[in-house]
Amino acid sequence: MNDFVIRRKIRRSYATGNSEEVEDDIVKESRLLIRLDGKDFIQAVLTPSQVEEFVVGFLRTRGLIKTLNDIARLEVAGEIASVMRIAPLAGVVPGLDLLETTGSRNIGKEQALRHAVRISGSHFRISSKTLMQGVGMLAEMPLFKKTGGTHCAILFSQKGDPLVASEDIGRHNAVDKTVGGGLMKRVDFRECWLAVSGRLPADMVLKPLLLGIPIVASVSAPTSDGIEVGEHSGLTVVGFVRGGRLNCYCHPERIE
Repeated sequence: MNDFVIRRKIRRSYATGNSEEVEDDIVKESRLLIRLDGKDFIQAVLTPSQVEEFVVGFLRTRGLIKTLNDIARLEVAGEIASVMRIAPLAGVVPGLDLLETTGSRNIGKEQALRHAVRISGSHFRISSKTLMQGVGMLAEMPLFKKTGGTHCAILFSQKGDPLVASEDIGRHNAVDKTVGGGLMKRVDFRECWLAVSGRLPADMVLKPLLLGIPIVASVSAPTSDGIEVGEHSGLTVVGFVRGGRLNCYCHPERIE
């Protein structure tokens, strides 16, 4: 963990008027150049952990690969990740020069609806207790507990067992790391649900949809576009999972 945290002296002040000099833990951030098929593609700002998982998840949620088998080679050396695909895919999403810590491509509702897949079937069920317990685990992630400076994402089985957990300074990056970890573990995303710490706008709701994940739950709020994308595509969108309650905004039939 020390590889992802720095300590520095700060001045801490209190409402009483007192102040003191203390050492504080600060989460690191770094840049990663993704070189795709021999060409510099994008530079990402991220927490330098689970880098391979991030690259795999990033490529999957941007439509640049469909399965792990589309990657012929993935090598990470320092601040460069080199990826060679088996073959270029049609409909590649244009890249950006720099992917900021938000990890967002600012995908709007209409674009998300075009890319989203329909989640069919209603066999997947979890209890509200399982959902609350799972989302509660986000606050126990080690980097967050140490620094308070990360977003967290955890992929759970239907029974509530954590399968992949990730942290990053960016909420999108945290989800991409979790997706990449799931792909590398060959999990069946259709039998999983996703807990996240950040808001749920359209571009965040699209990520679990692309994998067929039937439920996404957040400690924070969804947006109107995020709810509409979930409603249209059959995804259960849950927000404000905290304090012994939750809000289900669409497709509540999956929550017992």
